Amino acid sequence: MIPSDSDANANASAKSSPEPISSLERISSPELKSSPEPRVLNKERFSPLLKYVVAAIIARTATGGAIVAIVLLARNLELDGKAAGILAACLTLPHLLGPVYGRWLDGVSQPKYLISGAALSYTCFFLLAIFSFERHLAWLLAFSLLLSGVCSSFIMGGLGTQLPSLVSASNTSLRKAQSWDTITYGVGHTLGPFIVASLSALFSTKVAVSVLVFTPLLAGILILSFPKKHALPKTHASLEIGFKSVFYAFKNSSALIRTMVMTSGAAFSIAALPVLAVYLSEYWLHAEHHGAYLVTAYGIGNLSGALLLIFRPLSKEPLTLLKRAGSFLLVALLATTLSSSFVLGAASYWLCGVANAIFFTSSLAARTEFAPAHSAAQTYMWVAAAKVGAGAIGALVAGTLLVNGVTVPLVTSCATLALILIACFAIFRVKK
Repeated sequence: MIPSDSDANANASAKSSPEPISSLERISSPELKSSPEPRVLNKERFSPLLKYVVAAIIARTATGGAIVAIVLLARNLELDGKAAGILAACLTLPHLLGPVYGRWLDGVSQPKYLISGAALSYTCFFLLAIFSFERHLAWLLAFSLLLSGVCSSFIMGGLGTQLPSLVSASNTSLRKAQSWDTITYGVGHTLGPFIVASLSALFSTKVAVSVLVFTPLLAGILILSFPKKHALPKTHASLEIGFKSVFYAFKNSSALIRTMVMTSGAAFSIAALPVLAVYLSEYWLHAEHHGAYLVTAYGIGNLSGALLLIFRPLSKEPLTLLKRAGSFLLVALLATTLSSSFVLGAASYWLCGVANAIFFTSSLAARTEFAPAHSAAQTYMWVAAAKVGAGAIGALVAGTLLVNGVTVPLVTSCATLALILIACFAIFRVKK
């Protein structure tokens, strides 16, 4: 079930009412008429998180299928792997400006309007990118994809920064909510590629991508219905916080540095999966559009891992979780590299999804626990920026290395993640 504060409200109600009151007494008593019903409060507190989950799934369906859609469009124009990697990087490079977006979110009283506007703009700019493909306008294509990447920053990491204000402050409630957030990525990364693969087979890649990019419109409308943010009021310090202060927060926290490095290393490594999916499908003697099914398998794995965490929430110290989840992800990438058929490859993609779901939730726990209270959104977005920036570089490297063979990028991903694990947890002592 989606977590709520119903138990806390019930306890508070019990303390304020020493004896049970019947419905008839409540109606007849003028004093009790004016008091709010606890059940109404419970419903109001339950509803925002439910709206968040639905909106996040809809929005992340578009971002989950975006890269494989771009690669398929590039293949239809007979562009090489390097060009496909560059176009995929255009979608992810704007996330490097995450600290700027985080400051905007920390600085406005109602971030939901900014996030909703970004969701609506994402659809417009991606449609412009499709138009640019048809007209062979390279400069307009790159420009529209870069702007789509800016917007996707807000409906991915930016939307995630609003989650703590929608749940209770307890550690258990927050970690369960973070597991639900991971589920939204899992569902989105499953539905997005599946929509692209299915509609491409039935109609065309253009039709598939056009349908996909209209989903953020619905998400933007739903985000507008979020309650006004009041659970975490801004202090004077939060308004004055700047890049320098956040930088020193990272500099003075070994835990935050390792969180950022591990998150970036994992993002770099798994970024090869959607870029290589189309080429691996051909390598394993299947049609190129079947590559979207590989990415769908990854999304199903992401969802499977997130569902597991709903029933068994993470309880260890965040850095320990990052180490274990990173090692699991390394094993899954090695399995993908060694796969010799489409079926084994799809199973390995699924395993990568499971591992990444656990790793992502561990990263969320670390960001939330180690972030300074007055700059939580900025800290979150700094890590998100490093993560997606590393993913952009990973996509570009994967596309560039394709000329040397389809497995070379996967070997590079495995080696990179292994080195980062050794650097973070074997060479240096972990200190908070």
